[in-house]
Amino acid sequence: MNPYRLPRSVVPHRYTLALEPDLAAATFLGHVIIDANINETVEQIVLNAIELDVHEVKVGGDVCEFSLDEATERLTINAVLEAGTTSIEITFVGVLNDKLRGWYRSTFVDADGNQQVIATSQMQATDCRRAFPCFDEPDFKAVFDITLIIEPHLLAVSNGPEVERAPAPNGKLAVRFAETMPMSTYLVAVVVGPLEATEPVLVPRVDDPEHPIELRIIHVPGKGHLTAFGLDVGAFALTWYQQYYGIAYPTEKCDMLALPDFAAGAMENLGCITYRENLLLADPAASTQMELQNLADVITHELAHMWFGDLVTMKWWNGIWLNEAFATFMEVACCDVYRPDWQRWAAFSLERSAAFEVDSLTSTRTVEFPVEKPADCDGMFDVLTYQKGGSLLRMLEQYLTPEVFRQGVGHYLSAHEYGNTETSDLWDRIEEVVNEGGGPATPVRSLMDSWIWQAGYPLVSARIDGAHLVLGQQRFAYGDTDDDTLFVVPVHVLIDGVEVKVLLDGASLHVPLASPDSSVVVNAGGHGYFRVAYDATLRSRLLGPGLADLTVIDRYNLVDDAWNEVVAGRLAAAEFVTFVEGFANDRDLAVWQAIMIGLRGVGRLVDGAPYAALQQRIAALVRPALNDLGWTPAEGETDLRAKLRGLLVGALAVLGGDTDAQQRCRDLMSTSTEPELVAAATNAIAANGTDADYEQFLQQFRTAATPQEQLRFMYALAEFPTREQIERTIQLSLSGEVRTQNAPFLLNRCIANRWHGEYAWQQVRQHWAEANDKFPNNTIVRMIDTVKLLTAPAVVADVQSFFSEHPIPQAAKTLDQVLERQRTNAALLARENERLSSALSARG
Repeated sequence: MNPYRLPRSVVPHRYTLALEPDLAAATFLGHVIIDANINETVEQIVLNAIELDVHEVKVGGDVCEFSLDEATERLTINAVLEAGTTSIEITFVGVLNDKLRGWYRSTFVDADGNQQVIATSQMQATDCRRAFPCFDEPDFKAVFDITLIIEPHLLAVSNGPEVERAPAPNGKLAVRFAETMPMSTYLVAVVVGPLEATEPVLVPRVDDPEHPIELRIIHVPGKGHLTAFGLDVGAFALTWYQQYYGIAYPTEKCDMLALPDFAAGAMENLGCITYRENLLLADPAASTQMELQNLADVITHELAHMWFGDLVTMKWWNGIWLNEAFATFMEVACCDVYRPDWQRWAAFSLERSAAFEVDSLTSTRTVEFPVEKPADCDGMFDVLTYQKGGSLLRMLEQYLTPEVFRQGVGHYLSAHEYGNTETSDLWDRIEEVVNEGGGPATPVRSLMDSWIWQAGYPLVSARIDGAHLVLGQQRFAYGDTDDDTLFVVPVHVLIDGVEVKVLLDGASLHVPLASPDSSVVVNAGGHGYFRVAYDATLRSRLLGPGLADLTVIDRYNLVDDAWNEVVAGRLAAAEFVTFVEGFANDRDLAVWQAIMIGLRGVGRLVDGAPYAALQQRIAALVRPALNDLGWTPAEGETDLRAKLRGLLVGALAVLGGDTDAQQRCRDLMSTSTEPELVAAATNAIAANGTDADYEQFLQQFRTAATPQEQLRFMYALAEFPTREQIERTIQLSLSGEVRTQNAPFLLNRCIANRWHGEYAWQQVRQHWAEANDKFPNNTIVRMIDTVKLLTAPAVVADVQSFFSEHPIPQAAKTLDQVLERQRTNAALLARENERLSSALSARG
């Protein structure tokens, strides 16, 4: 008897579920009939339930004894049954909790100032059992026939379209929804509240154009004007995914719900996708490019899951990484088609760098790992699953070609629709398509296994040896390592402008060159999940006149690789500053983002006069680029050019400490409505803000017109320069005024404050029990992630000691990584502070 896996002797195939919420009392009544197959003679039926008061259980119409074990979250029913079929009928009562999981309460204040309550759900990973007794494991797929019994003035939505409403006792309505396809319990959605729905957008189905998909956004009253952008993205994605997969959308309708309280970003419930408000509702005229891109990313991510995750589902939670990695890959692919001007694959480089950062630590993990209990998979919801996993799929797609990869994915979905799979099933189906094409055989499974089951990533070295390019590989790490791990590395090499694909599957590989003087770009296009170390000869060729001819991603990678060489101790910080000054004429956003990430890191290594000298260097680098773009948006300019302007304005005013830029930012707040400039000015004013500025920003947080504006001003409250101001922000985070889904992230920003981060950490430390009690479990480790920026020896010792006594069990591996990165940053400070200070003073 595995305490985490149910027996397979009884297998459900249909749920007939009725739930009746009492929103005022925060309770609900429930009744479920589970039709099941009995595979062998049994004396007990075991299923999942927790935080439910079970009143009665019948099996095959007979009342049965039962017991509920809260520790194992199991309901055990005593019933002797022969092989065949049966029905399990359970009547129960539950609580609409405040922990944002299972069936829970979300609240908002209406236009009249009254608090309103929504009953909404979040079942992943194992919280469906809090809403009704069920076989709560992903491979127990079944059909769900759901009825919600509600007050007539409320709106009810679930996975299927509404098919019937009938009078119920006490003046209520019984709203019944169409049966679902066979699906896992973690995808069930049940939502009831005083909500509004947009008129449906009709999206053609590829298999039945006469019966289109009805796409709606469900929202709290008064926010319908913020739905147009989300509907446009959703309609585009539904059309594009049907074409990409070659498979029709797998259910009848698609509701997207904007919820005031939601612990995750969004959740891919079949046909009833739930979102945080700021990731579904927006005013494009008042939103930055990044705010709109985040919206588009999340919408396309969740819709990708309707096929990859919902139609075909992992057998057990060890496979959740592939669900999320694939949806990450697809969101970027879809958004790149939706808005090619956003250069989404170039922007993805920043996300890949976030994965590199964690994957460079000794405490990193393999992408997939054995999962015994469902809680073990909580650690998979991180950058190694989403960003590394998505990067590995992009690397495979580019090596095989996008069309072959697409055909392999379609073959996989068709072969396993309505079923459950292991990771290897995807590699095998793709390999079948590759090998059927008549080209050279490609060992897709062994290639991908080398990345999925081994931690870390390689540093690919490149040097000239006569008329050959010699590639080598060694695992990249921030510290010293003698790790001899080898990966099967698909490498795109650009030789004199001609691309060559090679497979580096050993310690080294010789690639012939036309001439010893050939120009070479390794990882051309920048889609490989590895860093590159060129010898001096090749590096000098790259950084010469041909630098501007490299792709945006290639130039981004040069800067990003250089900064990580600093962190690893292989390049001096002063040399990095000089290196990025060589990119002064670059005008691509991604390159400047990489430059700013590095310069912010350098800025953490010095104080006093050396820091002032660094600010002057930064200002001298940024000012000409900003003057070139101009402070005023040009008519018809691209979103990315406007975004670059905003980045440079913020860099000049904050990192560069330019007083003229700081004053111009104050002027912009009263004269400009351009979102990028307004957002940059907001942070610049906060970084040098007065108490009057704080009061103004606090009021604008409270009265914001859009979710994006509210978050913009909320996070700015963590940027203010005085301890008293940061103390107020911390108190605000803990007061209940900031929603529990957002408060941990505001505290995260307070700990990241350059001047008062140590104080913020001490406050979080003192309120540790309170924070753990108030905030969703999955946000706790994110709240303290920025302690890695606190590098004073006494603070490092305090943080490391505190967490030795206060573990975060739901994110143990992620906590290990945060603590190791703090030690890495502290070592960087100790190594660089004196020599960087000397170098800056000498230049000053």
